[in-house]
Amino acid sequence: MSRLGQVLTILLLPSLLFSACSCFGSPRSASEEALELTIAVLSDPHMAQSEWRNALAEIRDQKINPEPMFGRAQIILAVGDVEPLDDRYKDFQEIFAESEDAPVFLPVMGNHNLGDRDYMLDAVLPDASFIHRRDSEYVNYYADWQNVRLIAVDGYSDLGANGVINDEGRAWVEEAIVSAPEVIDHIFVAFHEPAFPRHRHLTDSFNADPIARNAFWTMLVSHRERVRAVFVGHTHTYSRMRVLDPASVPANDPESYPDEADGIYQVDVGSAGYGLVNTLVLVQ
Repeated sequence: MSRLGQVLTILLLPSLLFSACSCFGSPRSASEEALELTIAVLSDPHMAQSEWRNALAEIRDQKINPEPMFGRAQIILAVGDVEPLDDRYKDFQEIFAESEDAPVFLPVMGNHNLGDRDYMLDAVLPDASFIHRRDSEYVNYYADWQNVRLIAVDGYSDLGANGVINDEGRAWVEEAIVSAPEVIDHIFVAFHEPAFPRHRHLTDSFNADPIARNAFWTMLVSHRERVRAVFVGHTHTYSRMRVLDPASVPANDPESYPDEADGIYQVDVGSAGYGLVNTLVLVQ
């Protein structure tokens, strides 16, 4: 097995087969050919440059599986702690420099990116019609691509503190959910610190404020007809669970990984460089 095969594990969400639509929220036509969208989600490479570059190269080349299940990623969603951001973003640009169909790179604020906010806003976050920024000060935005809306929350802004999303943040996310046009079938929410951490940060993530956490998760569950999953990082270890009741014993047991019908998935995408096993998640 190659070194890449040893250090990089590909972890896959169950496939979501996307319906036909044109890009950027245009009305769907019944005659359009069905499209598939692949999203690659990574987190927490920190300063592990070679492993980060390996993960990006795997997104580009898909060499681990001889017959990839997934199409080429059109979006890379980086769920925080991509640092130093200017160097890691240059890695991205170099890895995809020869690609005619390089993916869009969408950043999410992490606790180690607080000094990178201006660079994230000015140099990394695309200035494009499919990006809807809440304001020019913080990294709160949503992106509409085909029939998907990605909502990124800056948990270190006026919408949150220390990774905990506050009442104003919850209201903004809910408005981003309910305002999604009919063409949007799948909504994903991304922030850095888990609502239900496993392995590490068991008491200092979003769950440090269970009242705010429970209110936020209950809001998501109320929109489960379109909200598919929450992507987080921070712990450096992959985990996946589906939570209906955020106050339940399984949701708050660090040894439990509930899979509750009608709940919302939390996917901790692990670490693309700073963990014992380096991981990325592909969603189609």
